[in-house]
Amino acid sequence: LSNPVSAVKRPRDSAARDRRLTPVERHQLLSEAAKLANSQLYLAILIALETAMRQGEILNLQWDDLDSDREVISIRDAKNGHNRQVVMSDRLAAHLATIKRIDNALFSVTASGLQQAFRKLTRQLQMHDLRFHDLRHEAISTFFEHGLTVPEVQLMSGHGTLEQLMRYAHAQVAEIKRKVL
Repeated sequence: LSNPVSAVKRPRDSAARDRRLTPVERHQLLSEAAKLANSQLYLAILIALETAMRQGEILNLQWDDLDSDREVISIRDAKNGHNRQVVMSDRLAAHLATIKRIDNALFSVTASGLQQAFRKLTRQLQMHDLRFHDLRHEAISTFFEHGLTVPEVQLMSGHGTLEQLMRYAHAQVAEIKRKVL
């Protein structure tokens, strides 16, 4: 007897994306999103850039998950199946304090609605090859550039292994050069 599956090769992992925002793109993305009538896109982008949360985690947020006194967000039933807490930046905490609470859900937009609004904004700004998930990569890379340790970034991102985490960390040559001098 022979195993027919033994001839099947496992597909290679896809190449890791390394799309980073330039400082100008980051500013444009936030400032133009802030001008939109739908403020939920701005909030979702801000949360993604400041916390490295996944899109699904962001859209599932409830006001009860936000601890404004400690400036911590509780994420329940994350992708990896574990609950975790992420720290709010001062910028995010200040913005959340300005939002009028209507019901317990922080977002009323669907995942496809958020994706559509994000694509429309990036097309308008002529930001090519930028996906909402790239904001998670950007946040994780920025955490490392700000000096957070591997365990600290892993806690924020929710990655189970260092190998998974490092697929999201993309150093910029200019930042390395600044540090090497």
